Amino acid sequence: MSAELAPERVLRHYLRTPDPSVPAGGWHVRWDRLSPTERSELLRSEVPDRVAVRTSGSTGEPREWTRTRDQLLDEAVVLAGLWHDSPVGLTLAFAPPSHLYGLLTTLVLPAVLGVPVWYQPGLDAPPAEVAGRVLGVTAIPWTFRLLERHRDVLAGAAEIAILHSTATLPPGADAVAAALGPERVRVTEIFGSTESGGIAHRRDRDRPWTLFDDVTVLHDGTAGEVPLVVSGPRLAEGLTTWGTDDFVELLDDRHFRFHGKRHRLRKINGVRVHLDDVEHRLRDAVPCEDVACVAVDDAVRGENFTVLVVPAAPAPPNLSSSVRVALKSWGLAPHDVRIVSTIDRSETGKTRG
Repeated sequence: MSAELAPERVLRHYLRTPDPSVPAGGWHVRWDRLSPTERSELLRSEVPDRVAVRTSGSTGEPREWTRTRDQLLDEAVVLAGLWHDSPVGLTLAFAPPSHLYGLLTTLVLPAVLGVPVWYQPGLDAPPAEVAGRVLGVTAIPWTFRLLERHRDVLAGAAEIAILHSTATLPPGADAVAAALGPERVRVTEIFGSTESGGIAHRRDRDRPWTLFDDVTVLHDGTAGEVPLVVSGPRLAEGLTTWGTDDFVELLDDRHFRFHGKRHRLRKINGVRVHLDDVEHRLRDAVPCEDVACVAVDDAVRGENFTVLVVPAAPAPPNLSSSVRVALKSWGLAPHDVRIVSTIDRSETGKTRG
């Protein structure tokens, strides 16, 4: 059973002093029992003036960035605006509050909306009662596996509005949404980082990204692919602009297409290779529990990548050869293929290192 916790207890546990009695296996908070004034006063009193949040370590050494209370509350309002056409009555939260996206969507967003939140930190977390409700889901990549597992329960929801962030939308997400009912499931992706907060959003992976209203892209008018540099009032303290690790094509002042992260793009034998795309294709091509492509330098090709594979159970024979055959069919030859028992990932699913 999921433990019901008082709102102030949860805020103090994650934002002030850890409470060892707060269950690690999930909990829920009834923000709907408080009036708008009570919720606002509680957020003002329990969220510290400044909150430090660490990066995941996926693109370098983890470090802390600080945000003010007002910045956090303002961003939660911005995220709530993505559900303006969905009268969400309950949220399922999957992002750990130790990261900015989780802090916002697990702790603050439900308070802004005034709805119950069920925090689901793992695949074994008990499902909430969702029958007849408009369900808001704040997702990270592995969330879709849980949604698939509880498809029968979720079938009772009147509507499902999903926010997804922290990484590329996983390849199986569209199939899960379709199985739950495309006419009643909407997936909104959020593009951003710990340093910048939310930068842009979109509802269809084939559409360009739309900047949030308070974000500006800085550019000199250069055509084609450019580094993404942004400014806005929600940047971490000490920043007036932030140059992300991303390459984009600017379509106009408010829209762009994402071309890839700098550390995830390799130019091999003159051809640009997007490692996230390679990972997604390998998941469908070989029997594995997990797979990651890690950028490395190659004495022959210069830039290249190594593939880490966690085999499916039971372990298939010649898995390494199967990976190489699949890559060869796409015109790729990895630096190495390594069969491993686990892949080091952050709480939000990003590979570390």
